[in-house]
Amino acid sequence: MLHRFVVFVGLVVFAASCHTSKKAVNSGKVEQDLETVEIAVSRDNDYRGSAPKDFDLVHTKLEVKFDYTTQHLLGKATITLKPHFYAQKELVLDAKEFDIHEVSLVNGENSREALRYTYDSLKLKIQLNKEYLRDELLKVYIDYTAKPNERKSGGSAAINDDKGLYFINPTGKDSSKPIQIWTQGETESNSCWFPTIDKPNQRCTDEIYITRLKKYVSLSNGTLISSVSVNDSLVTDYWRMGLPHAPYLFMMAVGDFAIIKDRWRDIPVDYYVEKDYAPYAKQIFGKTPEMIEFFSQKLGFDYPWPKYSQVVVRDYVSGAMENTSSTLHGEFMQRNSRELLDNNFEEVISHELFHQWFGDLVTTESWSNVPLNESFATYGEYMWNEYKYGREYADYEQNDDYRKYIDEAKDKNVDLIRFHYDDREDMFDRHSYEKGGLILHYLRKVVGDEAFFKSLELYLKNNQFKSVEVHNLRLAFEEVTGQDLNWFFNEWFLNSGHPVMDIKYTYDNDSIYVAVEQKHNIEKGLVYQLPFKINAWYGKSVKTYDVTLKKKSQIFAFKSDSKPDLVDFDPEYTVPCARKDNKTTDNYIFEYRNGPYYKGKLEALRKLAEVQKQNPAAKDVLVEALGDKFFALRSYAITKLDLPKEGSDSILGIILNLAKTDKESSVRKSAVDKLGKSSSASKYTAFLETAVGDSSYEVAGAALKALDEADSKKAMLVAKQFETEKNGNIVSAVADIYSKEGDSGYQNFFETKLRKATGFSKYTLMLYYANFLTRMDKAMVLNGIKTLEEQSNTDNHFIIGAAKGALKRITKSFEEKKKKAQSDLLNEPSQTAKLDLQEKVTDYDLIVGEANDAIQRINKKGE
Repeated sequence: MLHRFVVFVGLVVFAASCHTSKKAVNSGKVEQDLETVEIAVSRDNDYRGSAPKDFDLVHTKLEVKFDYTTQHLLGKATITLKPHFYAQKELVLDAKEFDIHEVSLVNGENSREALRYTYDSLKLKIQLNKEYLRDELLKVYIDYTAKPNERKSGGSAAINDDKGLYFINPTGKDSSKPIQIWTQGETESNSCWFPTIDKPNQRCTDEIYITRLKKYVSLSNGTLISSVSVNDSLVTDYWRMGLPHAPYLFMMAVGDFAIIKDRWRDIPVDYYVEKDYAPYAKQIFGKTPEMIEFFSQKLGFDYPWPKYSQVVVRDYVSGAMENTSSTLHGEFMQRNSRELLDNNFEEVISHELFHQWFGDLVTTESWSNVPLNESFATYGEYMWNEYKYGREYADYEQNDDYRKYIDEAKDKNVDLIRFHYDDREDMFDRHSYEKGGLILHYLRKVVGDEAFFKSLELYLKNNQFKSVEVHNLRLAFEEVTGQDLNWFFNEWFLNSGHPVMDIKYTYDNDSIYVAVEQKHNIEKGLVYQLPFKINAWYGKSVKTYDVTLKKKSQIFAFKSDSKPDLVDFDPEYTVPCARKDNKTTDNYIFEYRNGPYYKGKLEALRKLAEVQKQNPAAKDVLVEALGDKFFALRSYAITKLDLPKEGSDSILGIILNLAKTDKESSVRKSAVDKLGKSSSASKYTAFLETAVGDSSYEVAGAALKALDEADSKKAMLVAKQFETEKNGNIVSAVADIYSKEGDSGYQNFFETKLRKATGFSKYTLMLYYANFLTRMDKAMVLNGIKTLEEQSNTDNHFIIGAAKGALKRITKSFEEKKKKAQSDLLNEPSQTAKLDLQEKVTDYDLIVGEANDAIQRINKKGE
């Protein structure tokens, strides 16, 4: 499961990914407040162990049909299972919001014996006809109707709804949206559309008969065995998965998809997209066979499933989902050639693909151990980037993971493998994803590349088609390395927080001294044992020392005939920690110019940016970095350069040239942003008007916003030319410009775009619409409140949250206007003016009330 966030000015919304192949550069901040890691989550909640196994699933056979009008699934399930160890007389299945029509024991091919049962809308308790022993198979047949929309929805930050089965635009009322059906099983939502033991430590083979309209196609796990015509309008597809996998990984998708065929070796690799995107499918997904080959070779374990398909669906409730052999993606993946210039989402593709080994082949036995799925998938992104684009790019992306984990750690501090949580959905956080990926990278550095990948190979081979806990991973590493690694797993997998270190460097009496102090709260935490390297640089040559920190405070001393130009603690930034490096400005200048690693060079630029106003040499390095060979460092230098009104023309000239000619769109965007924010923005009006036509949508959108800073009247004229544009970057830029105007004529633009907007572009659009409404009259604002409330009529909790956030913005703005009008009313001598002000107070009060009422209605729908 891909889980990512982005924040839009007060609205917390979900994004498909945290990375892009060439994304906007983050702040790169790697030093944190030394007290930020002391927060802990209470352990008053229950212990969350693995689910008890009374029965083992063996095989599941499903026959499903769909009623698009009622949004019901008509199902027949035949479940083969056996007692796990102890004899059993009762079978309990998860079955959420069903109508149960029949429960029977299958005695033969055409013989069934009715069984007594009780059902409470969540659990189906079946009284068996006898006591079954552990070597006895039984088959249970259930005829049922699944009603997912009658389930009270839940969800989490990673998966924002949990009703399992979704009918998208089922009646075809929305002409801008295709009719689709798809499922989402993680964590335990597949039992909303078929009865099962919905736990991650179960697994079985399966076959699904999907009866669909002939004009559509279907997708499920495993292989399509046959498609049989039922009548003039219906076809039944028969899908079979002959290898066991967990129930939460079962899937279906039905819709009017184009199927673009590809291959890896002799395995089918198919891409299911809307027909408008068929010409771009191989541009979007075309590196998948290469990824499969790379992961198969690197892991020493070939891709294990009979096919690999990827499908893109509308209104998905998460980013993507690694269903066995059939990954499901949100609609953000569908992009044309121009949009792919900015983002090809390879990190999403690699993340979900790596899950086919880590999550599907070898599956967490409990949600407490879900980092065994998600940490590995996150690290799969790093591995692909390192292989395909090099170490520097992989480190660039990983630095973003570090920043996101550190941000979460300010308010949340929990064990990576944690057995105490309020809800299983809480496990899908920055710890399980980003922190876990960082820990795996550190483990790789501790044991070495050969041992790391041999250990992963052994882990996969020993545990294939099984459920695992963290100790299975430790034992594989210990068997390969011959080392006791309890200390590492206890520190990182079974502990909360991270080291906070203060590092001081001195040279005296022909010796280098590196003093390292662990500054986190030792009483609440632990003294980490940390292997790392220390580099001593002498011009272009470097001497490396391998050391291990074992104490709260420790000094490492090395003989040196001369004072080094730079002494560098953990130069690769492999230890997942917060650190304060007490280096001089000259040290950072040397590190930027000579250091081989992206993270060290980025940190050097960050520290130099802090002193550039006082130190001309520091600023010179930032200017120098405008020509760095790596695009992310060029972008970072652009964003951090201080450009006073006087004396910046030459630097702005360099930035202008980057905006015009840099091959990377993210650099051009950073340069355009900088020009628009400069005090000389008006000088670049002509260029910015041209840049609106850049081949990159991100650059074009940034240019339009920058043009608004340079010449708002010109920007307004240009914006009108793009009113029909569909791309989110352009729509956002136009909406931003229109939202600042007090012209009610733009109301139609906002309402039209909101109706047609899909995916994540809708979030920012609602924000700008709220800004626009704060400048409108009462009638238009009240109409806008209704429009925003209508946008909340969706299963997507993040769109609901965005609508509420927009309404809250309106409430806040008009509350402030009401207070000002009330204040003016007290001091206004004119009776006519007083009447006018009193009318405004009344109008503002009405608007605030209507917006608050709308929020309350939205909240009530979610109860």
